[in-house]
Amino acid sequence: MAVAAGRAADPDVRAQRIVVVSRNMPLIEGGNAAVLLAGLSLDPDVPITEVLGGAPAALDQVAMADPHTLVIAADDSPTAAGAGAVLTGTAPTGTRLVAAGGQTRSLPVVIRNDQGERREYADPRLQREVGVKTTVARLGVSEQPDLVVAAVAGVKAALIGGAFGRAAINDPSTSASAAIRVLAEAVEAGQAGLILATEQSVASVATLHLGDTPPVVARDETISGELPKATIAPGIGIPISLAAYARAFEPKLRWEAAIFPGDDELVFPPRRRVDDAGNLQSDYTLQPLPRTGEVYTHTTIQIPVPDLPSPYTIALVQLTDSPVRVLLKVTGALAGDIEIGQPGAVVLRRVAMRNGIPDYGYAFWPGRPAEPTTAVTAAATEGARQ
Repeated sequence: MAVAAGRAADPDVRAQRIVVVSRNMPLIEGGNAAVLLAGLSLDPDVPITEVLGGAPAALDQVAMADPHTLVIAADDSPTAAGAGAVLTGTAPTGTRLVAAGGQTRSLPVVIRNDQGERREYADPRLQREVGVKTTVARLGVSEQPDLVVAAVAGVKAALIGGAFGRAAINDPSTSASAAIRVLAEAVEAGQAGLILATEQSVASVATLHLGDTPPVVARDETISGELPKATIAPGIGIPISLAAYARAFEPKLRWEAAIFPGDDELVFPPRRRVDDAGNLQSDYTLQPLPRTGEVYTHTTIQIPVPDLPSPYTIALVQLTDSPVRVLLKVTGALAGDIEIGQPGAVVLRRVAMRNGIPDYGYAFWPGRPAEPTTAVTAAATEGARQ
């Protein structure tokens, strides 16, 4: 989701810094950052920061971001799954988001220990009265005359009351991306004013100023369905070699083909080759591959495989306007529910869990348009994308 949101916000790959905000980052000691940069087609030397937090953290990061910063908020949970991204710009007449205050208090109704175990102290009234209302009251902004509230994220606005309770734009979901979604709605509606984001007993406020040049807003709100029934074979699973993982990481995730000097042939995955004279060639350049294609042929695997939910379909995909054909697992469709010649998009996915390590790669989504778009809005200036 983070890759899809980031690519929609920065289709021209202009970001000079990345900030990713999430309430669940199981790979904070692993490979989140590297996978995200590769999926976004950004170089490994682009600075990237991972921030644990919800809507207030996302709002703060957008408001404080320097120009050309791509802020991505993504959460994967049953009640708050989604992602959004903002690419900040530099135009002086553009839309601006300015930090206006915040409160960080302690009411640990949800905690997670070092082993990743999550515990919840369920008390809705305590959360409402002490966690939200008291924290928002301490902001002091509600005392201002002529207060205009553009949007509220992270809580039902009616529970706060006052000017915040009258906010027309409201996303009560407990997710980091809620702040970006309400920001997008405010931009679309032309509604300037305060943006409030809360989580437990933390709150942040920023002021949205609409400029002469409106930012671009794009959306992708595909309705999810039930997961298909699947079987996983018993056993120890498919082993993983970290040495092989490291060798395959760049060729597998950057979605580029190699071109050798004086030769128009694309080599995928990129690798060295032996020329007609028997010399080993390694002086190739890289060219991005199309992210759309059509099914050349396909087959469905019915036999359960360790680590892989079965049945599943794999397809040989002819990439659009390219001689390259790639073998990809099919996603977004029931096993076998695919046809030769069917168009679709190439998307980043977690293709397997191997010995507890996520293995990322690309899959083919039949019927999907090119470059899935997520909410796009302004952060600091003209051209900012959410």
